[in-house]
Amino acid sequence: MSSVVSLDGRDKPNVLKRLTAACVRASCSQLGLVVLVVFYVLLGAALFEYLESGPEVQKRSTIQRSREECLKELWAITELFCY
Repeated sequence: MSSVVSLDGRDKPNVLKRLTAACVRASCSQLGLVVLVVFYVLLGAALFEYLESGPEVQKRSTIQRSREECLKELWAITELFCY
């Protein structure tokens, strides 16, 4: 008999089961929980930035255009009084 373990259909679920169990054990440790929380926070921040960036950029550009127009009007008014 050979001591080599074959990865045929019967052994693959066992390997998958052991891998899953190792991942669950690692995620339940303190370090694993810290990593999961950090990942959760970073994912939430990225998602928030993605969802809110469109309206925020439009709002900023509208405010910038409004400021430029106001500045042009004020400049035009001061030019009238300077001459």
